[in-house]
Amino acid sequence: MSGDAQGSEQDAVQSIEPGEVRLSGKNSVTASKPRFVTTGSITPRTGKSSGAKLGSASKGYTVWGTGRSSSGHTQIKFFGKSAWVKSNQLKRVAAANYTTTRGTKLRSQAAAGKTLATLPSDYTVGTLTNAKANKNKWVQVQYQGRTGWVASKDLKGASLRAAAGAGKKSYSDAAWAKKVQQNIAKYCPSIPVRVSKVKGEYYAESIPRRITLSRVGNNDPDAANIKAVALHECAHILQFKVYPSGFAKLTAYANSINPRRDGRGIEHLADCMSEKMGAKRTGTLSNGNGYIAGYQGKCTSTQNQAATALLAGKRPAGA
Repeated sequence: MSGDAQGSEQDAVQSIEPGEVRLSGKNSVTASKPRFVTTGSITPRTGKSSGAKLGSASKGYTVWGTGRSSSGHTQIKFFGKSAWVKSNQLKRVAAANYTTTRGTKLRSQAAAGKTLATLPSDYTVGTLTNAKANKNKWVQVQYQGRTGWVASKDLKGASLRAAAGAGKKSYSDAAWAKKVQQNIAKYCPSIPVRVSKVKGEYYAESIPRRITLSRVGNNDPDAANIKAVALHECAHILQFKVYPSGFAKLTAYANSINPRRDGRGIEHLADCMSEKMGAKRTGTLSNGNGYIAGYQGKCTSTQNQAATALLAGKRPAGA
């Protein structure tokens, strides 16, 4: 079928069983055909480097593969027809999604493998292969960058449109706060983390020293944006420690070295400190959405020097 395609063949393809292929191994393992998203515009052809054009599709278009690849090309299904595109124009994505029905283990092997991680309840994970083992009792999934096996009895199927990550029931407020605290414990040990139900509410207090973070829209305490915000507020706690009194002096100094001249020098300095603690102020979440944390702008060498001093528990030169 000729013509331009946008979006996804997901609905059309899902009505057709993608099939299963048997993989070699000690146990009987099956896996679904691969699923891809285009990384740029594609022009599927009947042949690998030649052949009739079957149409075109834009970046972000989702297709199923047939499981065949050759000479830098991958065969896909394009409106019901087999077609070839360059492999570097495709990125493999989840062939299926599952949501945990209770807390469960991610194991290195089906049944007897070592524990790689513990998944909370109501957590959605994707699987690139949808591989299943031991008479479908185990499913291979991806969780926070790790690939492992989860017991099928602890999972339920989820829509391919479901965002990977924690659900509203994955963590109680206390458990969510504890996870956040663990993520900043290297720099802010024993600093309490309070949960706010007000959207966008994030702040640190000097007396008593504690951090408050909003959970609204932030179900996953391990998400990169929450880690970045938590480390930013941790940076303020460290600023308070170095300046238990006379904090106005640090604020004035931070404004004087702030190239943006927006009156938020102390916030930009906290951003620079958070970066040195490992925060990623921009990026992409597990659901594919981009995020920006902090007050934007690159840190200058002077700001970085000040950040290094504060992290070492010292006052910056000139402050």
